[in-house]
Amino acid sequence: MVGCSPSTGEPDKMPEDFNFSLSYGVGGNQKVDTFHNIVVKDLVQSGIAEVNITLSNQEMKEIYNKMMDINIMEIDIDEDLSCASSPATLSIWKIEMGGETKRMGYGSVCQYYPDYMLDLAELEKFIHEIIINKEEYQELPDTVGGYA
Repeated sequence: MVGCSPSTGEPDKMPEDFNFSLSYGVGGNQKVDTFHNIVVKDLVQSGIAEVNITLSNQEMKEIYNKMMDINIMEIDIDEDLSCASSPATLSIWKIEMGGETKRMGYGSVCQYYPDYMLDLAELEKFIHEIIINKEEYQELPDTVGGYA
C-alpha cells in the first residue's frame, strides 16, 4: 500500500512546548530565554542590557534540530567539568520539550572535555550567532571595557 508507511511522518517535528533558556558567557551574564522572549547582553563595565526578541519558527526549528542531533535531553553532567579560566565562564541551560524539562550547568568548556561538551559549546555559539544578528540586539548599547 502506497503512503501507509508509519515512517512517513516528520521525524524531527518540533514539539509545541519547545522552549529553552541559556545563560552563558563570563559569569553567565548573557542570556537567551525563549520562554519569555528575552535576551540579555553583557555590557561588561556598563552592566547588562535586556531586550525582547522572539526567535522565528524557523530559527527555533534549527535550534531544536541541532539539540536533537546531539541528544541534548540525554546528556548527564554529573561531574565537575569546570576548567581553570579567569574570569569564569558559565553555561546554564533549561530546556522544555515533549513534556520534559532538562536543567544543566557547567563552567568553561576546555578542549579535553568529552565530545558532548564540545557539541554543547557549538550549540551555544550557534544560538549566539542567531541572536547577535537580530536588529533588536544590534540596537543595544556597545560593550564597555573587557574582562581581564
